[in-house]
Amino acid sequence: MALALQQTEGGWPVVLGAYPQSATDPALLAAIGALCAEHQGQCAEHQEQAAVGWSIQEPLQPTGQPGAALLSVLLAFPPLAAGQSLCTLALIGDPAGWNAATHITMRVLAAMVAAQIRHVNDITVLAERQALSSALIAGSPTPVLAANSDVQIVEFNPAAEKFFGRRREDVMGRQVTDLILPERDVARTEQAVASFLRDGDRGEFVGTIRAAFLRADGTEVMADMTPVPLIIDGEAHFCAFLRDLTEIERSEAASEASQTRFELLARLAPVGIALTDVQGRCTFVNDRWCVLTGTTAQEAIGASWAMSLHPGDVRRIEREWLRAAEHGAELRTDLRLRASGDQETWVHAGVVALPGPDGRPAGFLAALTNVSDRKRAEAERERLLAAERSARRSLAAQTERLNGLIAAAVFGVLSSAEDGLITQVNKSFCDTFGLGEPAALTGTPVTELLLRIKLVFADPDDFIRRTGETKDRRQPVSGEQMTCADGRTLACDYWPVFVDGDYRGDFWSVSDVSDRTALQEQRERTLQAELAARELAELAQQQLTEQNERLRELDDAKTQFIATVSHELRTPLTSIVSFTELLRGDEHGLTADTEAFLDIIERNAERLLHLVGDLLLLSWIEAGVIPLDLAPVDIPGLLQEVAISGSPGAAKRGIEIEVSAQEGPPIQGDQLRLHEVFDNLLSNAVKFSGQNSPVRITATHDGHRWRIEVENTGIGIPPDELGQVFARFVRATNARKASVPGTGLGLSVVKAITELHGGQVEAESTVGGKTIFRVYLPIRQ
Repeated sequence: MALALQQTEGGWPVVLGAYPQSATDPALLAAIGALCAEHQGQCAEHQEQAAVGWSIQEPLQPTGQPGAALLSVLLAFPPLAAGQSLCTLALIGDPAGWNAATHITMRVLAAMVAAQIRHVNDITVLAERQALSSALIAGSPTPVLAANSDVQIVEFNPAAEKFFGRRREDVMGRQVTDLILPERDVARTEQAVASFLRDGDRGEFVGTIRAAFLRADGTEVMADMTPVPLIIDGEAHFCAFLRDLTEIERSEAASEASQTRFELLARLAPVGIALTDVQGRCTFVNDRWCVLTGTTAQEAIGASWAMSLHPGDVRRIEREWLRAAEHGAELRTDLRLRASGDQETWVHAGVVALPGPDGRPAGFLAALTNVSDRKRAEAERERLLAAERSARRSLAAQTERLNGLIAAAVFGVLSSAEDGLITQVNKSFCDTFGLGEPAALTGTPVTELLLRIKLVFADPDDFIRRTGETKDRRQPVSGEQMTCADGRTLACDYWPVFVDGDYRGDFWSVSDVSDRTALQEQRERTLQAELAARELAELAQQQLTEQNERLRELDDAKTQFIATVSHELRTPLTSIVSFTELLRGDEHGLTADTEAFLDIIERNAERLLHLVGDLLLLSWIEAGVIPLDLAPVDIPGLLQEVAISGSPGAAKRGIEIEVSAQEGPPIQGDQLRLHEVFDNLLSNAVKFSGQNSPVRITATHDGHRWRIEVENTGIGIPPDELGQVFARFVRATNARKASVPGTGLGLSVVKAITELHGGQVEAESTVGGKTIFRVYLPIRQ
């Protein structure tokens, strides 16, 4: 028996052929199918067998029928395709007659059956692909046409029928050049086809190109064509995919016309117009925009539209635009442009979003209208209103002050309007004429009042006459005196009130001048007293000048005396010190008592000599005759020298001198005099420090001046005496109580020399604590 089987995905073999028909027994097929699946899985792991095919021989289980013979099966497999065997051949019978040739024959037959199966499969796949391609071409919304190497149409889909207005059956087999191409493009197309057929050169027909085509009604249409050359069974075919550009061109034309109209409108519009992208960068500006913003189109394109805004308005506009955008509204506001002249330019800005295809803003349109005149008019109106309000407030304030002044005036005041009615009268006026309260007179005629008060005067008729004449003349009258019946003398003043040349009323004032003579006499007496006092002051000033001159002469004499005494004392003191040194050098030797006496003489002579030197130096400084030998002075080096010279005296008291000086520029100064300044400060610090307490000298600078501090810890200086320590012969009270030796001249010398160098010195101290003397010296190259 023989079987040809094909394994399925479900595992059950499909019988391709059987001999005899009984070989299709289900039990037999199941046994053979199991062997096929087992051996196919094993062979897939052996690449050599999978590549050339293989065969196996296996015994079959008895069928269960009485007297059945034992059978075997010879299975032959073709080479695997994609990891699977396309078929299996099975030979069932007595294995005694099977040999190697039988195995080879079975494998060859299996390969032949597999080849047939592959051929059938390829035809099926090809048919399926062809059906799919036809369906895609037929259903494509894009016009598709194809031509063979003779430029005859071989494919024409429904979209092409609609595009060209021709039926498929009418164009199949006809020449492309005769049917759908304009006459001007025929030669170029034929040449391109010939070039491609000859050497494969596609020329300009690469990618998507724009070309003209003829419709059935003879009209031309533009389309984007994507040509695709194909080789089918060795023959060249040309396939073309078309995209109708009619609507696109119509839209582009409409867009261009719209853009042209917009640009024309923008040029003619009296407002500044700008188009921006979503980031606010200008893509178009009209001439009016450039005039308003003071920029050129080249400067504006690509820049932010906010570039032209006044810096003071940018933040406000950004906030207003965010609020408008949140509510989907347009922005309308007044703003200032960046100043380009003497006056500010105000514009009314309207900004709207331009929606894109997706509904979101694709850009913005901004329009600026010049409202500078309106703004200036509004500002002027506001200024005038403010001025009017201020004037009204000022007038009200002046009126209130005037009313208050009139009410509080010592002299009597009465004012009336042009109709002769009293508008205001004060208490002094009523008291002068015994009229009662002022409120009762306001609004009454002035003539009635005159009749009431005429009896106050010694000559009532003369009062009425003179008052009437004054009012009729309407000329100011000042100091008109009238005698009263009781002996008083009244002085009357009159002023007519005019506003813009129009008569508005009268203003009267009355004052009692009975005591004017007495006041005049008192004024004359006061004037005489002032003249006498002035003479006394001049005399005192003269005496003071003479006294100052005497004091100046005495001071000069004192200075001269000190200088003379100092000079005269230096010579004997120098001799005393010199002879003391000679006595110490006596070769016969001195007793201990003599040595002690000489020490006392020498110490006191040196103190006296130092005192005389300080006095002499101060007198020279005051006289302005001391010269400074100016030269570059290195401050750190100077302080080191001062510390070295003062170390022996400090060491006797167990005091260590610490120097910390910053490196810095030298100053112009007198090395010797500055050495004397810091030597005095250091000796004072050592003298007033406690035992074993260090003295610190620090020096720093800021490039303009040096700051030198001498610091010690000791008895300190009382706070109320700090301001006097630089005066001559002044010593702190606690120093005198502690019996610390000193003359009170050292700090005077320090201050004088420091100020000669253009510097200053100051002191800071705490009683029983730290004392710091600071010296500031200017840096001059």
